[in-house]
Amino acid sequence: MIKELGISIYLFLFKILFALFKLFPMSNKTVFLSSFGDNAFFIAKELSKAEKHQIIFVNQAKCKIDFTAISTDNKKIYSFETSNIADTFLSIYHLATSKYVFVDNYAGVLSVIKFRKEVKCIQLWHAAGAIKKFGWSDPETSARSERAKLRFQQVYDRFQYIPVGSQQMADIFSESFHVDQSHFIYTGVPQTDFYFDPPAKQKAYTALMDLYPVISGKKVVLYAPTFRKNSLQSMQVQLDVEEFLDKLDDQYVLLIRLHPSVQEVTNFKAHPRVLLVNDYPHLNELLIVSDILITDYSSIPVEFSLLGKKMIFFTYDLTDYGKTQGIWAKTSLYFPGPIVKTTSRVIQHILDPAIDHEKIVQFRNHWNTYSTGQSTRQLITVIYDPKDL
Repeated sequence: MIKELGISIYLFLFKILFALFKLFPMSNKTVFLSSFGDNAFFIAKELSKAEKHQIIFVNQAKCKIDFTAISTDNKKIYSFETSNIADTFLSIYHLATSKYVFVDNYAGVLSVIKFRKEVKCIQLWHAAGAIKKFGWSDPETSARSERAKLRFQQVYDRFQYIPVGSQQMADIFSESFHVDQSHFIYTGVPQTDFYFDPPAKQKAYTALMDLYPVISGKKVVLYAPTFRKNSLQSMQVQLDVEEFLDKLDDQYVLLIRLHPSVQEVTNFKAHPRVLLVNDYPHLNELLIVSDILITDYSSIPVEFSLLGKKMIFFTYDLTDYGKTQGIWAKTSLYFPGPIVKTTSRVIQHILDPAIDHEKIVQFRNHWNTYSTGQSTRQLITVIYDPKDL
């Protein structure tokens, strides 16, 4: 009850400020409201070529992408956190006066604002696919208050366009957001363009070898679990790192990458062959240097499948996770690799050289139907008025 009251007060103030700023003229600019920022980075990089178009980055705390790397002077970067009053104030101004607005997650502030009819609001979702459920499909959503549920749908109704890489993802969005098929544009997912760009991949590979010299010449295993609702403040790594080190020789190096929503890991111990890479901004670059991916209900496999490498699904809490978060299905179109519940079994599959390439190809094509290396350009062509670029 107290939490709902706090949210209501914040949203009321946001609504008032937004309404006031709407009295200002609309400008030729794009605002990226980012929790993750990966897709925004690719679109902004392309938009930076347009000299007369301003780019505004409005970043939540968990967004790790360094947008200063976008080479244009026509950009501004703000922190979208209530503790930073000045930046939040300016962020609201830009949201109210921009022609194009991209969000990449649930953004509660959208529930209380109405953009001008000329504005295009795009849900640039942070994942190329979905194994776990979200939105209305989340099994715990039905237990929320009626006020919260109304707010959820008001947010979802603001999404005019939702780019997708597959019909499967469009169907999932339709169920999760209660939106019809007219909202989807089949341009593919911008962040997947990276996997079709050999020079970019080579540059990333070289940079990571320089940054983490211990991985050079080694077999790199990336462990990237998704979040648990009860472990957002802190999370314990369930993979037994000691067993990993004991049973795998020094040819193996373990990278651990937690979900951006998780603030800290409580049981990590530094070791020359175990690196915590939470702060490295570009997940796609970590995938390039990884030989094997260990994950669970994350969407990361959708991108990793574009590399054709081995995946192991460490689902130690499958039953409980299905109840609290929900997963769409337990088939090869969601888990294109062995499903295991213990570290010992994970290690067995690491040592087993077999890879079911047919299953990975089927999975890749199913989720990346429209993500073929031109997604950024295609999305911009669909969304933007040429005179604004």
